[in-house]
Amino acid sequence: MTLFDEVYGDIAQFTRVEDAEEEVCELYSVYYSSNGSERINLVDASKSELEVEIKGVGGARTLELTIAQNPNINSERGQTGAVLWSSSVVMSEFLARRLTGGWSLHNANVVELGSGCGLVGIALHRLGARRVVLTDQKRMMKLLTRNADQNRIACTPASTGARRRPAAGAAIAGELLVAEYEWGRMPEDPRILAPAVDVVVVSDCVFHELVAPLLVQTLVDVCRSRSDVRVVALVGQELRSDLVHQVFVEQLLKSFELYRVPVHPDIDGSYVLYAMWLRQLPHES
Repeated sequence: MTLFDEVYGDIAQFTRVEDAEEEVCELYSVYYSSNGSERINLVDASKSELEVEIKGVGGARTLELTIAQNPNINSERGQTGAVLWSSSVVMSEFLARRLTGGWSLHNANVVELGSGCGLVGIALHRLGARRVVLTDQKRMMKLLTRNADQNRIACTPASTGARRRPAAGAAIAGELLVAEYEWGRMPEDPRILAPAVDVVVVSDCVFHELVAPLLVQTLVDVCRSRSDVRVVALVGQELRSDLVHQVFVEQLLKSFELYRVPVHPDIDGSYVLYAMWLRQLPHES
């Protein structure tokens, strides 16, 4: 059974999204009626390093991770990924609950787009993914590699291909790579798409409507990289601008079957998680 089969098996729990305007009206009617106390933001931008705990179902499976961040990079125009956002914790904990309650990453190859500090991808690696590739812009490679290293994960920087050993006592069997990936283009590093990708994850990467088509094109490229099975894309997004969100959903609906996944009653009014896959595989078009 593939990860797509496992996710599709839960489809009755999801909400089908077919119209961007209707989706935005539904989401933001709740968003604007809330008092904002549950809205998510930065974890703590004042610290250069954070201790992060990720819990599964009932706290049954917990990860303790040390995540470095760099507010200096984040202060540059257009840069938001060098500090840890609460949305990454939300997505990591949702996946931890699902992976302790039915879904399996045991044989899954994962690509994370716009990894930022790398929390989601690192969490998936620790939760049992066979292979995870963290990707972002060139300026983020140093921070991503540092976070992989200090969380006792075997890390292969894309620029060198040199394998680093996990720290003593680490019980991690899967592989983690760090690679540069510029959205809107096919990746230059062949290891991003080979071996074949099973799932692509994105955490809170759309802050402006101009970003939406680039990210969606990149999602399409990754999902079209294999023709034997459907690649699952999981995209989490904090709700901010209704205009930006509508543009993003409009772009997604051009190529994907799109479903909204419930996360948690306290979170769903300020955050949305989508599961999606291509409407047609390459050989079906």
